[in-house]
Amino acid sequence: MTKPTIKNDSQFSAWLKWGGVALFVGWLFFSLSAYYVVQKPFSLPQMALLAETAVYWQRFPFLAAALGRSLLDVAAALWMAWFALGAGLWLLARFALDIQSSLERLLLGLGLGFGALGLLTLFLGMVGWLETAVFTAIAILLTLLTSKQSFHLLRQLKWERPSRPVAVYLFLALGMALSLALLPPTSFDGLLYHLKGPKLFLEAGQIEAYDIFPLYFPSQFEMLYLFAMALRGDVAAKLLHVVFHFMLAGLVYATARRHLKLQEGWTAVLFFYAMPLVLTLAGWAYNDLGLAFYQMAAVYTLLHWRQTKQFNWLLLSGALAGLAMGFKYTSFITPLFLAGLVLWNYRRQWKTAVRPLSFLTLITALVGLPMYIRNWILVGNPVYPFLHDWLGGRFWDAYRAASYTESGTGIGFDIIALLRLPYDVTLGYKDVTQDVQIGPLLLAFLPLLLLYGLSRWRKRTPPAISILLLFALVQFGFWTLGVMSTKGLWQSRLLLSGFVVLPPVMAWIWQDLARWDHPQFSLHRFLKLTLGVVLTLNLISQFTAWLPRAPWTYAVGSDSPAITLRHTLGAHFAAMEAINDLPPDAVVAFLYEPRSYYCERDCRPDSKIDELGHWRYLYGDAANIANALQENGVSHILLYQIGYAFMAGEEHVADTAVLEDLQTHHLRPVADIAGAYILYELQP
Repeated sequence: MTKPTIKNDSQFSAWLKWGGVALFVGWLFFSLSAYYVVQKPFSLPQMALLAETAVYWQRFPFLAAALGRSLLDVAAALWMAWFALGAGLWLLARFALDIQSSLERLLLGLGLGFGALGLLTLFLGMVGWLETAVFTAIAILLTLLTSKQSFHLLRQLKWERPSRPVAVYLFLALGMALSLALLPPTSFDGLLYHLKGPKLFLEAGQIEAYDIFPLYFPSQFEMLYLFAMALRGDVAAKLLHVVFHFMLAGLVYATARRHLKLQEGWTAVLFFYAMPLVLTLAGWAYNDLGLAFYQMAAVYTLLHWRQTKQFNWLLLSGALAGLAMGFKYTSFITPLFLAGLVLWNYRRQWKTAVRPLSFLTLITALVGLPMYIRNWILVGNPVYPFLHDWLGGRFWDAYRAASYTESGTGIGFDIIALLRLPYDVTLGYKDVTQDVQIGPLLLAFLPLLLLYGLSRWRKRTPPAISILLLFALVQFGFWTLGVMSTKGLWQSRLLLSGFVVLPPVMAWIWQDLARWDHPQFSLHRFLKLTLGVVLTLNLISQFTAWLPRAPWTYAVGSDSPAITLRHTLGAHFAAMEAINDLPPDAVVAFLYEPRSYYCERDCRPDSKIDELGHWRYLYGDAANIANALQENGVSHILLYQIGYAFMAGEEHVADTAVLEDLQTHHLRPVADIAGAYILYELQP
């Protein structure tokens, strides 16, 4: 009687297995089709634009000076990476760790070195030593002192060579990304504060207080931008984000090889590049890739500590977490996660957790606090502009505190909306910035990630997988709390630190699925084909966005920086040119325009997009506003009409009335820039 039962159980298991495979394949098709319906790789208008772009190929005068300019930008960024590596290797040696992998030493050395340069720049800025000669001397000295050990490391460096198809894909994708990174900066937040702050500080010779609130966010990467701008310029600075992109890709590869024991680390790298936002962000003067690197590196080194029980790995993890705290306020989740893992590791011996937890907290605080001390010195609030009711803060008041948080504008506790979050984040149509895409594979792999993370299969996975999945879950949970409260945090790039730990896990799962192969159908090979299709479509989408920018025209000199910026920024750069034609003593207040990087006069941007309402809050009517502005030295006002039209509505009726009164009685039009901007002169 037992044999039929065994046979029936075997048949049931087979049906269950292949039913699960069929459901997953169906989910895979749904995920990809839903994504590409919204995020089309190309469209008919794009193809028409590509046809128009073909004329650029006829404008190809070769200018050696222009090509040399781009080569010098690359050389400056590489030089900075070189002496950062040397400094980082010296610091890494102080931890006295037995690191056999040359790739690990390279990545951790670069991380520590760049972190040290950022903190050094912060110190120089606070004491007023922001001079090109000072930075040049530091760069030369570090190069002379540390190059020997850097050369020794590079001679030892070994890694698995990618296959030819992988190499071709990387050459094309990275080539397009690098060529765009060589263009003058145009990214929104770069022009708002990532580069604007370093520019202001260099001009002043020290770090000073300005009424641009994002300048008081943790600024570790901005300090690196400042160093590079002092050595060479803003394009060289922007290329540092490309360098961190390579460091992050290397960390994904190292995680797959070291902690997940994958035979082919390049598979994890391909899953990493299957997220389009990685290459998009690489060409922008942002800080997201740096933040993601330090957070992942902190988890990576903690995994080493769990495996080896060497205490110094824990200290290194804390130092990296402290450096991550210098990038964004949201990075505090990483030291909390590390502390939680330490407590869990000693869950049966609570008393023995005191020493490691204390040292982890101490080194994290020592490395992370300088950015917050800077804020306390400049504006009186270490976490400016937050906690205004308790800590206050210069340039901030109750009006700005209320308008900035936009509390209550998020999705709230809506169960359906919360369950849809992975789907909505993937499609990207609710992203407030609409600037990056995460690709369809994270959503497609979600059932497998849950299955391997929560089911009995978890017992056969490497221990590191559970920690990586938990870190991603914690990051997603923290982000979810934010979007429940305010719509302003609905930005998929804010999840990058959680996303980047998943490609090694996805690569391991893909490799493990080979045991499910059947002569009639191989899920392993099917997913390999799916990955190839996604990467191909990503490459097509990248090409259709790259070709209209025509980056070669700038690299070879047929387009000047000004022509390139007019082509990319349009009316915004034209408005900055109009301002730069004003007398040198002109002071221009912006309305509804937060970007002011290319302004060469005393420009006061509307960094919160609330300046008009804030004026009304402070001064009341248009006459009092005009008098107050003149007393503060303002001579002109730049109105961004598109931004104003976007904000105008029932909630801004009073602001609209004040603006109309200002325009009628106190402002004289000086220039109308393409119907997008109006430059006014303030009248007595």
